[in-house]
Amino acid sequence: MNKFKLTAGAAALCCTAMLASACTFGGGTGEQPERETIQKPDKTITVINETPPAASVTVSNIATVEDARGMNFLDDERIVFSRKNTGVPPQPVEGEEVYPNNLYVYDLAGKTSELLVEDQQNLGFSVLSPDGKHLFYKMTEEATAFGRILDLATMKSVNLDIEEPIDLNGGQWIDDSHVLVSTLFGKVVVADLSGKTETVLEPGGVLLGAAAGDGGIYYIQGGDNRELYFVADEEGAQPEKIAEGVEWIIPSPDRKQLAMVKVTSETERTLSVIDRKGQKLLDIEKGTQIFGTSWSPDGTKLAYSLTSETGGDNGVFVADSLTGEKTGVLVGQASDTVAWSPSGKKLLASVFENDRFVTSVITLQ
Repeated sequence: MNKFKLTAGAAALCCTAMLASACTFGGGTGEQPERETIQKPDKTITVINETPPAASVTVSNIATVEDARGMNFLDDERIVFSRKNTGVPPQPVEGEEVYPNNLYVYDLAGKTSELLVEDQQNLGFSVLSPDGKHLFYKMTEEATAFGRILDLATMKSVNLDIEEPIDLNGGQWIDDSHVLVSTLFGKVVVADLSGKTETVLEPGGVLLGAAAGDGGIYYIQGGDNRELYFVADEEGAQPEKIAEGVEWIIPSPDRKQLAMVKVTSETERTLSVIDRKGQKLLDIEKGTQIFGTSWSPDGTKLAYSLTSETGGDNGVFVADSLTGEKTGVLVGQASDTVAWSPSGKKLLASVFENDRFVTSVITLQ
């Protein structure tokens, strides 16, 4: 294992030292209420360091973008989405000619779209750097992906200089100029804006995701148990297993807490908030599937998509991260992607219906 060092707001990468979402695993430095857990012989006490904010939200407007798989916001008025690009030659796929999905930008005010990145390969999964100057996205091949970084000023892209495919769904800006990803062959790497990568952890085996947290790195080891480990950014630190049955982890903007989706039975998943050592702070939701989880920029709310086969609620919800109080914002429709706008006043949700994707942009009050 390489020596590495992580900080919540800025990080430096030099020699073999490494400098945590959204997210799918977002970074950020937003101030937010915190919990402190105190262990007693017979119980665990959770102390909240300030009065919880008002949990309720209301929906003031929902705008839809047809035939668009939403990815993320560039700002509060523009979103990135993927769609088939009929302007490039189709590619042979299983005996058929198929147009590739490319990246576009949609202007909510003008209700217009334009091509952002054109390629003869499928493009998807994008996340904006904290300073809004670069976009990390992926070229996808079936269940594998290869990372790229787009400079939004010059509109030039660079490829990550690793030949190994990376996690299809993950990727986290840890500051304005470095992205953390995991490969499918057991490495956690950090890439700079030139595409140069450095391996910062090498657990081996199959990794199902990795993220930078407060003072270290989390990763999910594949296999039947889906084990979540934490490695502190200290010389000689060893991996510490903190949970099993984990499907997703999403660090809070300040990286001091995690939203975790865990398999709790054959037909049930649970979304919880845990501390850096895996101590459960709050159960948010239970359902057959929970995905698209995303923290609000200030860390006070969690948005997620829920499906249930037991007659429960289906749709996109926003929950208070301290109290768990939830509000349905897109009822009856499960989204594969949920993302917040920079202001925290809008949500993007991407729903597959009638053999195509439709993106909803939900304005909240």
